[in-house]
Amino acid sequence: KAKQAKNMSSSDKSKVELWPIKQVFKYTYPRLDINVSKMQNHLLKSPFCVHPKTGRVCIPIDVRKVDDFDPFDVPTLPQLMDELNAFEEQNRTDSEKDDNAKTDGTNHRSGGSDRKKVSFEWEKTSLKESFTYFQKGFLEPMMKELKKQERVKAEKLAAMTGDF
Repeated sequence: KAKQAKNMSSSDKSKVELWPIKQVFKYTYPRLDINVSKMQNHLLKSPFCVHPKTGRVCIPIDVRKVDDFDPFDVPTLPQLMDELNAFEEQNRTDSEKDDNAKTDGTNHRSGGSDRKKVSFEWEKTSLKESFTYFQKGFLEPMMKELKKQERVKAEKLAAMTGDF
């Protein structure tokens, strides 16, 4: 058998050496439908993109809570629209109650002071938790690291030029 190995071409030797790797890859690598691999609209690539058929929003998953994740509980576009409308309706109702309290001379406020203050539309929806996780778990650490890299780069430049 050793003679057979010596007589093998380099191409055949390479095939034999790569066989275990190919087998592992073949049986353990996630298998994807060819259309999923080549068509962009089949892929959910970024947080908060929307699946074209289901309307479900792709949300980042907290790996500490992955066992609790249910893909059918993620928000859909119609659900988000309903949440935005309900938020606006609730604030309109609170505002009308405040106006009525002012016109009838009473000093009590019916909730206007408790009215939710929001800066962004996503804060009015079920995406709030996902956005907050994405900001605190990904964006803020990334920005912190980028600022650190910029500071180190500036310090190196200052050391080389003598600008301390």
